[in-house]
This record gives sequence, C-alpha cells and structure tokens, in this order.
Amino acid sequence: MSIKHVGSMTVAAHRGDSYNYYENTMTAYKKAIECGSDMIETDVHLTADGVLVLIHDHKVDRTTNGKGDVAGFTYEELKKLNAGDTDNPEEIPLFESLLELLKDTEITLNIEIKEYFSKENEQRCVKCIEDVIALVEKYNMGDRILLNSFDAWVLEYVYKKYGKKYMLHGFYPYDIMSNVSLNPDDYLYCACIFDDMNKDLYDYLSSKNIETWIGAGVTQEGLLGVCAKLGAKLVTTNNPKDALEKLKRLGLR
Repeated sequence: MSIKHVGSMTVAAHRGDSYNYYENTMTAYKKAIECGSDMIETDVHLTADGVLVLIHDHKVDRTTNGKGDVAGFTYEELKKLNAGDTDNPEEIPLFESLLELLKDTEITLNIEIKEYFSKENEQRCVKCIEDVIALVEKYNMGDRILLNSFDAWVLEYVYKKYGKKYMLHGFYPYDIMSNVSLNPDDYLYCACIFDDMNKDLYDYLSSKNIETWIGAGVTQEGLLGVCAKLGAKLVTTNNPKDALEKLKRLGLR
C-alpha cells in the first residue's frame, strides 16, 4: 500500500490551511481542499465521554476561548467553546465530520493520534486508536489514511495488531519519538525529519524503503527545491497554497 504522490513533492495541509484560517477547523480543512492540497494532516483527541475530536493541544486554552484539558470536557461541553473568533465562530470538529468531508475526494488523510501511552492512560489510548480505525473503515478509507504519533507505543500497537494494513508515519531520528521498543525500520511507511538538510538522514531512510517527508518549517522556495533533490516526497505546510505555487515555479508539480 502506498499513497499517490503528485509531481515530485506532495503537499499536506498542516491542521488544514492553518496559516490563513483557524487551525483544525472545518473552514481550514475546506479551504485546504479548495486550494488543491493533496493531503490533510490533523490531530485526534478523545473527550471525557469518549468522542473523537480534532484539536492539536492537550489543553483547549491556546485555540479556543476556554481553559482546561480536552480530556476533561464532554463533547457537548466542547461544542460550546469557540475555536475561531467573535466574527468567525468555529466549533471543535468531530473526527467523523472530516471523514464525511473527504469521503468522495481522492485526498489522503494523515491522522496524528494525540492520546499517548502511560499506565494510567492505556485504556484511553487504545480506545482512541481503535475508534479511529473503526471510523476509517466505516468510510472505506483504510487505503488512503496514515496514522502518526510522536509516541512509538501507538504505532507499535497498530503494527502488532494489524501488521502493515495501515500506513504508519513516524519521526527520524527515532529518538524524537517516545516509548520506542521495536525497530521502526520494520513498520514505518514514512518518517518526517527536522534536520532537513542532512543528506545522511535521507539516505538512511531510503535504504530502509521508508519515505522521507519534511515538516512545516520548510517554507523557503529554494529550500523546498534542495529537499526535493535530497529525496523528500512530501512537505507538510501551514500554507498549502503558497507551497503549491512555489513547487510549481520549481517545476516540481
């Protein structure tokens, strides 16, 4: 299984079009689609009553008018918070709402699981993973989603239970991730690198047949071109329209 790349570098909208609109909102996702993004990257949390919602931080403080842990709110309580502003109110979306938006498109979805493993949180972590997979299968999207996490426990759980049925996205060098117990070489489909000018990192991942991706810190046109020559297959960007325009000028789209 593999994603369908577009040109020499695929463009993933980081939390939607998060440069121009409020991150991880339905407006940001819709605008990312409208400008031609190939992939949407998003973040999934569980509410106190076990509902999958899309928000990056473990707390609601930065991106809403509320305060407190996402895990401390029921979904009905979260719905009352404003993830936009007074003139442009936004709700924290349901994960299923994004699947509804994408189901009839060819856009790939990169899902970052934000429930991390601990002895106290294991049950919630497993529920988050399994509920994400169940909804993805409900929408017949298993072949165009990636599951990613900075917690290798999450990725290893999926690999141990499902093998390579789902594409797994990690981070390299692997010590960027926590709870690494298996060799990620054995199960990763792709990995983001943050030292994006380090040819050795590209070469290592390539030798293991793991795709090399670059993150939202790569915004300069020239650097995009350098990373493509080094072997980057995808850039995750806060401003997908800008990235697409630069890649077209470089002849990479």
